[in-house]
Amino acid sequence: MQHDAAAPAATRILDTLVHQLSPRTDDETQPNPHSSGHRAALVSARIFVLDECIRDSLLATVPDPTQTGGTVGTKTLRALDRIRDRLDNELGATSGHTEREAGYRAGISEALIRVREIRQDFTVGR
Repeated sequence: MQHDAAAPAATRILDTLVHQLSPRTDDETQPNPHSSGHRAALVSARIFVLDECIRDSLLATVPDPTQTGGTVGTKTLRALDRIRDRLDNELGATSGHTEREAGYRAGISEALIRVREIRQDFTVGR
């Protein structure tokens, strides 16, 4: 296990993203297809981020000889890029013809914005 000072910062970035994508309990009292789709999109986005957290922790414990390695910052940027790519694919795969799909697309778009903002903040802070 690495004892890199930057590792906790990288973990905090993904943890922050998971927290930002958590559904708000005050969103709506009356569920409707749009809000239901929006919540489903945020759940999908959180799963994508958690996948990256798991992937990162597994790579930290079991070295892969095919991986080029890199700094914790580089790995974090790659993880954010993979999350962004998955969200882009999800957005492209949803037509938005129904109210639920429109809500889902809105939630995925919101998640994409948050990933891009966090990536930009991380890049500027390096």
